[in-house]
Amino acid sequence: MVKLLKFLAYILFFIFALIYFLPKQSLYYLAEQELEKQQVVLSNEEIVEKIFSLELQHSTLSYQSISSAEIAYIDIKLLAFYNLIIIHDINISSVASTFIPLNINSVEMKQTLLNPLNVVFKAQGEFGEAEGVFYILDKNVSLTLKPSSLMLKEYKSTLRELHKNEKGEYQYDQTF
Repeated sequence: MVKLLKFLAYILFFIFALIYFLPKQSLYYLAEQELEKQQVVLSNEEIVEKIFSLELQHSTLSYQSISSAEIAYIDIKLLAFYNLIIIHDINISSVASTFIPLNINSVEMKQTLLNPLNVVFKAQGEFGEAEGVFYILDKNVSLTLKPSSLMLKEYKSTLRELHKNEKGEYQYDQTF
């Protein structure tokens, strides 16, 4: 029994040491290079490396060289068995104001060891609440939107593009 506990303690120590010494900033730059291939660029960010996470502050998101959003805060936690990205205070470019409200309060994306091929996400903002899953292998996203009163009043044309279910929520499915 003591040997088993000792073995588990060594395994836990190894995992925590691996996470602690993981070159988080280098992994971020690698991910940034992969995003550039899709013409998505994060710029002007301040990078702060923490013990178990990487924080990005005051980022600008561009797609196809067009400034698309300002992001106040991104927290990236890579814990091997549980990966989490939390994004706060996203202000979308005014170009999209005819389609959706421009402020997103928070987005949370997580991927677990038990479900490694899917990224589950939740978002809250002026549009209401959204939950969904990105299926990595299928390159498919499924989103359920619980619209806010603002979304229901001022963005009816956007909601018409989504499928309304029996709960009054709107469903969006897209394959890339």
